[in-house]
Amino acid sequence: MANTSPAFDQRPARVRTDWGISGALALTAADARSSLVVIVDVLSFSTTVTVACEQGAGVYPFPYHDPAGAARLARTMRAALAGPRWEDGISISPASLQDLDAERLVLPSPGAAQICHTIASRGALIVAGSLRNAKAVAGLAAAHLDANERHDVVLVPVGEHWPDDTLRPALEDHLAVGAIAARLMAMLPGMSISPETAAAATLWKGTKDVADHVGGSASGRELLDSGFADDVTIATDLDATDVVPVLMDGAFVPLGRRAAAARNRLSAGSR
Repeated sequence: MANTSPAFDQRPARVRTDWGISGALALTAADARSSLVVIVDVLSFSTTVTVACEQGAGVYPFPYHDPAGAARLARTMRAALAGPRWEDGISISPASLQDLDAERLVLPSPGAAQICHTIASRGALIVAGSLRNAKAVAGLAAAHLDANERHDVVLVPVGEHWPDDTLRPALEDHLAVGAIAARLMAMLPGMSISPETAAAATLWKGTKDVADHVGGSASGRELLDSGFADDVTIATDLDATDVVPVLMDGAFVPLGRRAAAARNRLSAGSR
């Protein structure tokens, strides 16, 4: 990022948006310690994390390219290990977790896990945002901004990747960022937001049938054509939960009343 123009951090706006790991790095380059960073990967990392946390589980994001490392972590933490979507049992498919019988879950992810760990190492507070918890995430973001005038919010739509590993912006992630941004703007009128964030909110407000658009998008059609219609249905269930997964000590845990108990269980698993 050393050769990147200072304009790319979108300051002085306090609510900023950019895509993928490069965007997240650009927006947290100055000082991430005052930032709340919202990782948005609707199909399916953020949705899957949220569904697991809805049931009180702790979720360890892990790089997808290291299956042996993921298996070791699962053994160490006495955690369930999520497999690829097409395998039977627990997987990155949110539908596979609706009756989750595990207190800890290791969740390999192609892109979101790297962003989580990289930005967390800069001192930022990381949460998982999706359509399922858009209103709850916006509420947390509003409280974060209200708490200190130096606090800021960074929205990171993760997107997908083409076969050559370049970023493919994903409609579902852009819409979820817009849903969070629009709710945040309504909660804090006059808040300083970047044009990128405002445009995402405008996209959201202009989309009348979100489930239809997500289901008809490239990512949605890929899942529908592969027999994972339930994953799309779960992912587009707008504001279905008030659970906000927060990354603490390497694992996402549900914010609020249940977070302390979840953290205690996670600590017990590592002994």
